[in-house]
Amino acid sequence: MTKKIVPVFLLVAICFSMLFSCKKYNNAKVDATRNYFPLTLHNYVVYNVDSTYYHGIAGTQAHVASQIMYSVSDTFTDSKKRPSYIMNVYVRPYDGAVWQASSVILITPTATGLLYSQDGTQYLKMIFPVNDSTSWAGNQYAEVNDASFAFLKGWNYQCQDMHHSYFNGNVNYDNTVTVLEDDENVNYQNVDSLVSGYRTYAKEVYAYNVGMVYKEWTHYTWGSPDTANDKNGYRVIMSAVANH
Repeated sequence: MTKKIVPVFLLVAICFSMLFSCKKYNNAKVDATRNYFPLTLHNYVVYNVDSTYYHGIAGTQAHVASQIMYSVSDTFTDSKKRPSYIMNVYVRPYDGAVWQASSVILITPTATGLLYSQDGTQYLKMIFPVNDSTSWAGNQYAEVNDASFAFLKGWNYQCQDMHHSYFNGNVNYDNTVTVLEDDENVNYQNVDSLVSGYRTYAKEVYAYNVGMVYKEWTHYTWGSPDTANDKNGYRVIMSAVANH
């Protein structure tokens, strides 16, 4: 892997992303493709985060640049007696600033997948073995009856471009897999100026032996007519810049 030298989700993450292990646990003995989301205790990934928030009829947009770090800190046993992992999330406004604890992500690997709980919602992030032909209902456990999470309903995750190299804008990774989580347009680009609509797009890219190296979550709505001054929502992009 070539290596150079992360806002808040729900809103950030919306979103990510993501690596860990307990002692000498060897994923390769179980399924080599699990190393797209390696389980290594105390490993971390640092991301640059570019966020845009849209604020309705006032036409205002807020652009925020920051960094976020995902660090696997500990293990525990969940209510079903399954080994699980704690990933701490830290944020800072810029490279070199002091990290501040932000939230906690809980991750449980199962015989066939990876459960990922963030901001009160559980996602089925991956299905194993990873394969280009794999698709699944990644948000099947999400509380979509809650208005805050209703837009997650019906997402069909799809693996794409397995073993392809990927440049995330900062680092080039030789062996990756892309998970396209959702791509929806409803009256996008103002097809009908009298109809409200929304745009939702979610994608994550995982590098072998690293974990998530790129994430994009876009979700905004508008009334009618669709104008640049009538958007409500956000677009958040996370790109890995360092890992250990």
